Amino acid sequence: MRHGLVTILLSLLAGSINPLSAQQHIFKNYTVNDGLIANAVRRIFQDSKGFLWIATWEGLSKYDGHKFTNYITANGLSHNLVNDFYESANGTLYVATNGGGFDIIHENRIIEKAVSPAITINRFYHFPGGRVIATTDYQGFLEYRDGKFIKPRQDFPHSSYYDLCVLNDSFFIAISDSAIRLFDRKYELQAEVRATSSIFSDSRIYQDSKKRIFISTQTGLNMLAGIPKKGDPLTFSLPPPSFIIPGLQRNKINAIFEDADGLIWIGADKGLFKISPDGSYEMISKKDGFASDIITTILQDNEKNIWFGTLLGLSKLVTKTNILVYTTENGLGSNSLFFLHRVGKEHLLVSTQKGAQVFNTTSGKFDPVKNIIAPPFYSVVPNSHPPLVIGTNKMVTFDSNTLQFKDPVRFPAPFPFTTYCIISDKKGNFFLSDQHHLYFISEKKGQPVKILENRLSVLLLDKKGYLWAATLQKGLYRIQYSFANNKLTILANEHFLPGENIRSLFEDLKGNIWVGTRYHGIYRFSKNGTAAYTISNIDQGKGLASNWIINLAESANGDIWVESHQGLDKLIQQDSSYKVFNFSRVNNFFGTVTSVVTGKDHSLWLATYEGLVHITDGEMEKLAPLQVYITKIFSPDSIYPLNGKQKLSYQHNQLQFEFSSPGFMNEKQVLYSYRLLGSNNTDWTQAANEHSVSYASLQPGEYRFEVRSMGWNGQWGKPATFEFTITPPFWQMWWFMVLCLLLFFAGLFWVVRRRVGMIRSKAVMKHKIAETEMMALRAQMNPHFIFNCINSIDALIQDNDKYRATVYLNKFAKLIRNILDSSKQNTVTLAKDLDTLKLYIELEQLRHENKFTAEIKAEDELLQDDYKVPPLIIQPFVENAILHGIRYREDNHGKLSIYVTKQPGSLKYIIEDNGVGRQPGNHAQKEKLSYGIDMSNDRVKLFNNEEKASVVITDLYDNNKPAGTKVEVSLKIQ
Repeated sequence: MRHGLVTILLSLLAGSINPLSAQQHIFKNYTVNDGLIANAVRRIFQDSKGFLWIATWEGLSKYDGHKFTNYITANGLSHNLVNDFYESANGTLYVATNGGGFDIIHENRIIEKAVSPAITINRFYHFPGGRVIATTDYQGFLEYRDGKFIKPRQDFPHSSYYDLCVLNDSFFIAISDSAIRLFDRKYELQAEVRATSSIFSDSRIYQDSKKRIFISTQTGLNMLAGIPKKGDPLTFSLPPPSFIIPGLQRNKINAIFEDADGLIWIGADKGLFKISPDGSYEMISKKDGFASDIITTILQDNEKNIWFGTLLGLSKLVTKTNILVYTTENGLGSNSLFFLHRVGKEHLLVSTQKGAQVFNTTSGKFDPVKNIIAPPFYSVVPNSHPPLVIGTNKMVTFDSNTLQFKDPVRFPAPFPFTTYCIISDKKGNFFLSDQHHLYFISEKKGQPVKILENRLSVLLLDKKGYLWAATLQKGLYRIQYSFANNKLTILANEHFLPGENIRSLFEDLKGNIWVGTRYHGIYRFSKNGTAAYTISNIDQGKGLASNWIINLAESANGDIWVESHQGLDKLIQQDSSYKVFNFSRVNNFFGTVTSVVTGKDHSLWLATYEGLVHITDGEMEKLAPLQVYITKIFSPDSIYPLNGKQKLSYQHNQLQFEFSSPGFMNEKQVLYSYRLLGSNNTDWTQAANEHSVSYASLQPGEYRFEVRSMGWNGQWGKPATFEFTITPPFWQMWWFMVLCLLLFFAGLFWVVRRRVGMIRSKAVMKHKIAETEMMALRAQMNPHFIFNCINSIDALIQDNDKYRATVYLNKFAKLIRNILDSSKQNTVTLAKDLDTLKLYIELEQLRHENKFTAEIKAEDELLQDDYKVPPLIIQPFVENAILHGIRYREDNHGKLSIYVTKQPGSLKYIIEDNGVGRQPGNHAQKEKLSYGIDMSNDRVKLFNNEEKASVVITDLYDNNKPAGTKVEVSLKIQ
């Protein structure tokens, strides 16, 4: 009986709950096709950097916003079945596996496997004050202290616990397979509820922001009635009425989660339930775009995106900008919409291919509108009150009270109602066009008045009463008119933008006129006072997604929404200009928008070819960039640590960097830029959605790689950096270069020294040869001279001239002593050589009985200084003058003169005699030339180191008769 009452009560409560219209959320699903290691997801965890870790039944995946990095037993994971995660303060990740213990991951690498493998950890939990507790199989609770897990003293130390909820700093509830227990912070039991079987093994417990404690069982959802006193049993009650939802009871609940906006998400085996704070709910299933109907876990990340783990992959819902789509499955007559028109505060008139409907923006329901003229309906006449809806060849009035059509409107004949554009002024007069002309029709429906001949595309009446007429090919006209006494008068007609193809016109709250074109984006006409219009242009070059503008609208805060075939752009005013924010690109919304109705609280209603779209603008353009991280650095044969400055050898000069920013709102639109300082090009690269870069053949040197990401606000974030050094090969090292220089200079020194030695040896050899030759010459000359002297002495003795022979012999002895003294020397002083020469001449005078006189003159400077000359160098010339010149004079007036003078760089000898000369017929020619002359010439050549001896012999004449000889000998001063 009691069970029956509970069933009736649940049915009544369920019937009182207001279900939300099943509008379609836009989910992004991730499966093995996207890189996920396995589709069956068990747990989702976000680390301190913002990256997601996904535990599955077949391995572990890390998602960085670009790709999944997978860990399985084949690449180091201890067990493929992952239970949960815990991250320490230094960023080390502890991964609990079902094989026992946990693996430790640091910098994306498994650095330690299967710590405490005898213990299987099921879940990690954070307590107030920083305490971390782990639930286990058969080992009760573990507590993380000082970098390791220890087992504290506890009641039921060998129980298995599958879930835990921290109630406050004093109590927590844990679920085992057969009991739900309340413990204090000392792990002492306070209360429990037991079962005879393991009915709690799949239960989950969750406490929301209102301190309500929900417990799910295999039969549905219950709520803890309160925290009992110690020793009292735990009691449960029915959940609040908003949780009594058809389909939720008798449904296995796997996850309960409250998001940042207070919405409760319940994941079960038969779909996802979203319960709003106002009590309304929504059930979401696979047919709504979800990955699977079996939801296993729920997480909200740092950007407030909600991630759902299912048996068939991950599903992501972006909540920052909420985009809901209403289609034929929600009651829309057709997904292809022509226009929207706001009716009152909570209704929209929606035109589809099958006719018109009224949409209630509060309840999310569509109500039919009876078509009193044939659909479709194309637009509402601007400024018309009540609204006039344009159909095919007819117009119809829309009653804003009954929300139905009434009273078709007809124009007087013969004007056909095949209009291209139409507008009404405040008095009910109409401006409308056919294919070639613009007409005016008064509110009294008089005859049409032709105003302009052109093919028009859109009309606008501004706040000042000017008519703006846009053409398809010939620009824009601004027409000033008056209508009085049933007569239209054109006061002015200005022409702007000649040649432009215009598709839309719009006046903002400030009175600026916005012109949307086919090829050149948007023109804005702004005016201050009576000054001429200032026209500015915004096109793709300034950031628009497309230059083909379909429509324009304005939000309450003054932002301009631009509709094109590429979706929506948002123009955000900054001082006197506008910043373009690509709303569709950032939010991954690319429907073709035909009409926009703006509302309060950043709300937009869009008519598209894919259905009715409701957007709650999260103003993502204000979001600053997230931190970017370098996720991997590697070369063909190595992977490098991400922290610290690295020193790489020259053989590892090919590096690849991977990087990503943990932003998941729209990963494919996050832009990055990078550069490598130290390389030839240090400029930032152009912004692009690229997550890796390779550098090949880097030269040795210092490098710094920098990468940054752009926020949705268009600003660059702080770059992530990596510094490294590529060391040069040993032949480019300084010590090797110094060694090479030393070896080079040593070799050069050795070569130079050897060359100098060779030159010196050669010079010494030449010198020795010269000395040998000189000695040989002296050896030849000295005996010759001695022989002549001895002959002369012998002649005196034969003549019995003892006195003269004695004098002769004394002088000869002195001469011989001088010759012997100088024979061992290459050179003697000039003074000594002249003394020896004087002795020789005196001997010759004695031998020739003073037949001639002789004089020797030399400058005192030469005699006093240390001038060196070869010994007896001119003696052969003196001998030749005496024996072959003076000797043959017929008288005894022979004269011999010897002069020694100093010339620049040399000493000059002049030997002059007044003998018979060298002319043929003289006796001198009959005698053999002195052999000593040749020797003296050779000695002069050797002494002067010259090829030709510096010896000049001149014949002297007196009245054309031979009068002697003059010999000039030059010796280099040494």
